[in-house]
Amino acid sequence: MLAFFRLTRPLNLLIIALTMVAIRYGVIAGNLERGLHHLVRQLGGTVVRGDLVLPPGYGPQMPLIHFTLLVLSTIMIAAAGNIINDYFDTRIDRINKPNEVIVGRSVKRRVAMTAHMLLSGGGLLIGAYVAWRSELMQWVWIPAFSIGALWVYSTNLKRSLVIGNGLVATLTALVPLTVGLYEIPMLARYFSTPKVIMAHGGQFVMEPSFFMELWYWVLAYALFAFLSTLVRELQKDMADVKGDEAVGCRTVPIVWGMKWAKALALLHTGLIVAMLLTVRSLALHDRFSFWYIGVGIIGPLLLSAGFTYNAQSRKEHLRAGHLMKVAMVMAVLYALFIRHLK
Repeated sequence: MLAFFRLTRPLNLLIIALTMVAIRYGVIAGNLERGLHHLVRQLGGTVVRGDLVLPPGYGPQMPLIHFTLLVLSTIMIAAAGNIINDYFDTRIDRINKPNEVIVGRSVKRRVAMTAHMLLSGGGLLIGAYVAWRSELMQWVWIPAFSIGALWVYSTNLKRSLVIGNGLVATLTALVPLTVGLYEIPMLARYFSTPKVIMAHGGQFVMEPSFFMELWYWVLAYALFAFLSTLVRELQKDMADVKGDEAVGCRTVPIVWGMKWAKALALLHTGLIVAMLLTVRSLALHDRFSFWYIGVGIIGPLLLSAGFTYNAQSRKEHLRAGHLMKVAMVMAVLYALFIRHLK
């Protein structure tokens, strides 16, 4: 059982769940609270939490049970993708990490395939149910696309040049984007008529356009997830080059060489740092954001870049990837502080 649990990569699943929670309660709820306080201040009021009388249902609009099911659907599909990836990567893993091979040793191959099918099917059904109950059936393509993409990646695209990396980055970007695709249209319904806020006996009206800036936050997180995952995929390709080459994979370090792979990883890391500095300069002027983004996110990014540049062994490339993951987690945790920003 422990071996099967490891096969699903529980730490990655935890990060996925944390990301979705952070987008809902940090980006969505946090910005709604910030915007509300800013509005009251603009209209000459003071903000004391106990003095605010909010309209019924103010806040994230997706019922908690449906949001929980959405998270469950996402991590089930991700777990299925991890299992099928290891299923088809057995030959590569025997070369790159022979002591860590699970499928075919601790977990039988037919058990792994059955688990993949059950988790994928369950994730699809739950995702379809959430889309139906949310009256957003157009988003049923998200779990369906994710399942198909993970299968095609594991069976074919993983061994192709660039496309496989781009697909994994796209799937990672879908995690924060999915929450926005549900929550923001539901907020649009809620704000289809102006909402009245009472504070210190004064009346404040919130117009439907109030929530629109949430898209900028969600898209920024999706873009960060996309670019940082591209870098991590390149770092993993450089770490696994020996096994990938033995089975005929056409990854960037194999086809274009290690120097080009490092250059691309450093280029994308530099782009992420430049974007963070731009956002911090133009939109986030508080002292907390200055230090958190600079030390908590950019710091690990620069360390990851430095390790990537100097890496020679598989262990060193993996260390660079771990630092990139630290930067990704720190970026997710930043969302939980949004409500406290000025």
